[in-house]
Amino acid sequence: MKLIHKLILTFSLILSANQVSATTISATLNSWENGWSEGVLYSLSGVGGGGGFSSAGLFNFTNNTTGTDFLAFCIELNEPISFGDTADYTLHPATDPEPFGTGPAVAEYIGRLYTNQYAGISDATTAAAFQIALWEIVHEDYNTNGFDLGAGDFILYQIFDTGVDLAADYLNSIDSWTNDVIVEVYHNDGAQDLLQVYPEPPPINVSEPASLTLFGFGLLGLTLMLRRKTTYKSND
Repeated sequence: MKLIHKLILTFSLILSANQVSATTISATLNSWENGWSEGVLYSLSGVGGGGGFSSAGLFNFTNNTTGTDFLAFCIELNEPISFGDTADYTLHPATDPEPFGTGPAVAEYIGRLYTNQYAGISDATTAAAFQIALWEIVHEDYNTNGFDLGAGDFILYQIFDTGVDLAADYLNSIDSWTNDVIVEVYHNDGAQDLLQVYPEPPPINVSEPASLTLFGFGLLGLTLMLRRKTTYKSND
């Protein structure tokens, strides 16, 4: 009996040590990144279960600990979060068991999605598709139901734009993808948990193509002006 008590005490101390050693940050939700989101109707308890409304998209946060902004997707539809909210998050490997992580199997699928599709996020549709696919991965019992937005535990009843079709394409391909990132969960008991991956994905920047286009037009205009001046001099 004493041995059992010692084992229980040791295990409790290990858990306590892990929680103390976890990094903590303060973060404030600013807005949707570039306004990228789409509205969805969903259920977390299968067909006929109680539904809810949410927006699927990419969040922009400020890390108040470092003073820098970061982008994140949420993984908990049953937890609240609003623009302007500030919360303290503890950082955990996604491979940790719930509630601090997602478990190794789910973390693997999350990593595959980030590795293969995160860099392609460029508008509201692709941001919503990525978020919907994450919700399906996190909330679904894959071993029993597979990944199907119309069946199982997580049901997507309606989306007001086209992100659902793209999310279904991601989920249909995910078994053939590989994972090249480490997934981390930003955990808070009273707010939606967030996801980050390392190495960090390439930055999402929709303004660069437009800038390059303007730069190209500028060079073209300069070339035409120089040619015109050369023609005038030749005529003189």
